[in-house]
Amino acid sequence: MGRSRLIRLAIALGVLATLAGLASMLTSEIVMAPTTGERNTLIALMAVLGAVAVGGTLAMRAFAPRSLTRRMFLSVVSGPIVVAIAIAAGSRTMIIKDNDIRFLLILLAFATVLAVGVVYTLAQPLSDDLARLTDVARRVGRGDLDARTELKRMDEVGELAEAIDSMVEEIASSRAARDASEHERSITMASLSHDARTPLTSMRLATEALIDGVAVDPERYLRTIAADIDAVDTLISDLFTLGQLEAGRLEVTAYEADIVPVVHDVIEGLTLIAHHRDVQLDATAPDRCTASADVDQLHRVLTNVVSNAVRHSPNGGTVHIEVDGDRRQISVVDEGPGFPPDFVDEAFQPFRRHDEARERASGGAGLGLAVSKGIIDALGGRIWADPGPGGRVTIELAASTSGVAPH
Repeated sequence: MGRSRLIRLAIALGVLATLAGLASMLTSEIVMAPTTGERNTLIALMAVLGAVAVGGTLAMRAFAPRSLTRRMFLSVVSGPIVVAIAIAAGSRTMIIKDNDIRFLLILLAFATVLAVGVVYTLAQPLSDDLARLTDVARRVGRGDLDARTELKRMDEVGELAEAIDSMVEEIASSRAARDASEHERSITMASLSHDARTPLTSMRLATEALIDGVAVDPERYLRTIAADIDAVDTLISDLFTLGQLEAGRLEVTAYEADIVPVVHDVIEGLTLIAHHRDVQLDATAPDRCTASADVDQLHRVLTNVVSNAVRHSPNGGTVHIEVDGDRRQISVVDEGPGFPPDFVDEAFQPFRRHDEARERASGGAGLGLAVSKGIIDALGGRIWADPGPGGRVTIELAASTSGVAPH
């Protein structure tokens, strides 16, 4: 304890002793009606006892043992010691008779032994629990986040133990989230590197073949380069959109729109690609279906989903688009292997592929569905996949709200 704190404590104890002495003198005047000599003796006795009490308390505070049990033991014993001194001093001044002194000392000794036993019984479990708290704190400091106090107490120590356990739980959760984030970042960087390197390598090889004059069919090589450029452009665009979605900066404006023309536009735009893969595209839709949507962003989502279905369809297969006007749902169904039951949720996370080799070969970067989900969520709708056989992705848009600008 610092010197200034000891001084403040001494002043406070001195004031307390003075007030106690005044109260005792007032009580003695009322109860005993002491003579002048007895009054002076009583004042001197209380002054000495007050000095002993204040000095002993300061000494225990300044040189207190580190053990809580020992501190409580000294606290309990110090009281009877002060009382014993008072009794002894009273006997010398003849204020207290000898028989009374013996009787009081016997009772005082008995009470002291009982008090020590009670204090030890109460203090030892408390000391053990505090040692447990200290051990857990040290283990957590060394990085052991499995350490728990597991104390069940209803007092302040129990509240402290509960707070420590909650703190460790939060630290463990934060570390797990950080580790998961680092793992996701590693997967993302590895996937991004591979997805960017594949078309770039293809373009480099095709360009070298054209420069060296070894390309048997130059037009085919040029088409390959153009396709690789499109793949890189799509990858960069999806990454940019995904970053905007995560930062909450993608401009998505929902308004009342007829979504049926969007479906037909997407089919028209992907017909050549589907024909190249020997896949048929068709649609079943009502004449009109209004919903809360951003036509441009919905067009992008449908293009992603339908392109994904075309890639996974077998030769001679069909990709069917169904529009449910009552539910404002658009379902894209293909005849491919579909989504495994344990993958339907992961399918909408970035760089998630159930079959890595097939996805790489077909040009999928694993971002299309993630971008689609982000856009649909921003529009206030839902998108989900149903497990196979056969792939099925459903988009559900929010109902048109009053006050939105018609499109």
